[in-house]
Amino acid sequence: MNSHAAPDAEGPVPLALRVRAAADALGAAGRGAQQWPATVRAAVIADVDRAIAALTTVRADLLVAQRDSGAWKGRGDPTFEAWRARTSRSGMRATMAEVRRAETLATMPAVREAAVTGRVTVEHVDVVARIAAGASVPVREALGSDQGQATLVELARRIDAGQFARSVALWAAGLDAGAHERDHQAQRAARFLHLADTDGGTRISGQLDRMAGHRLRLALEAVSGRPGVDDDRTSEQRRADALGAIAEKVLSLPDTGSGAAVRPHISFVMTERTWAGLRALRGVAAASGEGGAAAAPVPPVTLEDGTPVPISEVARALCDCELTRVVMGAGSEPLDLGRTQRTYTGAQRRAVIARDGGCAWPSCDRPARWCEVHHIRWWDRDHGATSVQNGVLLCSFHHHEVHRQDLAIRRRPGDDGLARYVFARPDGRVLAPAGHDPRPPDSRPPDLGSPGVRPPDLRPPGPTGTERPPDVRRPGARGAPASAELDALRLDV
Repeated sequence: MNSHAAPDAEGPVPLALRVRAAADALGAAGRGAQQWPATVRAAVIADVDRAIAALTTVRADLLVAQRDSGAWKGRGDPTFEAWRARTSRSGMRATMAEVRRAETLATMPAVREAAVTGRVTVEHVDVVARIAAGASVPVREALGSDQGQATLVELARRIDAGQFARSVALWAAGLDAGAHERDHQAQRAARFLHLADTDGGTRISGQLDRMAGHRLRLALEAVSGRPGVDDDRTSEQRRADALGAIAEKVLSLPDTGSGAAVRPHISFVMTERTWAGLRALRGVAAASGEGGAAAAPVPPVTLEDGTPVPISEVARALCDCELTRVVMGAGSEPLDLGRTQRTYTGAQRRAVIARDGGCAWPSCDRPARWCEVHHIRWWDRDHGATSVQNGVLLCSFHHHEVHRQDLAIRRRPGDDGLARYVFARPDGRVLAPAGHDPRPPDSRPPDLGSPGVRPPDLRPPGPTGTERPPDVRRPGARGAPASAELDALRLDV
């Protein structure tokens, strides 16, 4: 028979048409699948999965035959993959994966047979295809052997595709450790990280080697934990918050060097006028555009490079920062440095941790090492004391929320004597009532207070707006140089 002759009436084309007609009929019937018994749906799903696997092997045979025939040439396509991407309209990435799959099924008969019979899925085949595409000589030889294919089929039969991918990678690394190391070094050579400051925020893009990526993923998961019942952040937002918390943690470590005599900080710079304006602000939420009247405009707080800082970030920073007065001269030259006022000492922080255990927000399970001490009566606005009684442990996200929404916090003992907290909006509406402590009894912290005495109402009063920042001198005041024209504050957080 002429290999170029068209298939006859009993050939593959009529057979393919019948398969298509059967698929159309099943698709029409599937629109009523909601009324099918569950056992019928499960059986049909299994049959469809097996049919898809069988058709995938048929398509693989056809693609390999079409590629090897060269019939695709002469139409302006530089490669077979380009021809297939154009004619299927599936795009180059999907086509590359499809051709790799076809090559694997064509060259590994045991894997092909397992796919037809349903012992392995198409996803398992794709795992093998990815390994084969970049395999070294020893790995390719193992993939081509009967023993190697039998090993992979048996492995795929017992575990899902995700676990199979890790197991096959381990198997390949054991066959050629040198190739595995070369691949790792190639990944490291390709690593990069871009940080771009845009009008919409800071955009992060990059690529890490698998080991560094794994460490990053574990760190993000450790900081993120399980979301609470009232945590409406997306997974992407939770990872972004976790990355910010990791950065803050590293910057707070005493052994993080910066080339200076003190540990590195993020500096917020503001004028006395800005300070007074912030003190006069009744609620951070109003200033953030979430309701309420806006305060009178004041020069914004900035980073050292002049980048403006959102007010809610300033409010949160004032809970746990070092404040330094800098008197500036007419030429913006620093003339005098005031003393630094520290916030919670190590001993105070340990006492707060012993009482609260972790983030005090109901349903939040962030451990203490990722939390910050918040002044219940705000340190800057309400002259709240830096004391254990006035402190509460909050994770970075909930600390930010407290300042963003200007939440009031009250501490009260629970039925078991442990500290409980109520978070309320400025209008008195409770946002987060005291919840159940998810920690097992033997891991809960001991009570440091008197369970029989109700703590005082620590809802912060409204600011007067007339207070001056501590240790800030007016221009020309006694002790300040005569040329001083501007008082500036620097917050190191």
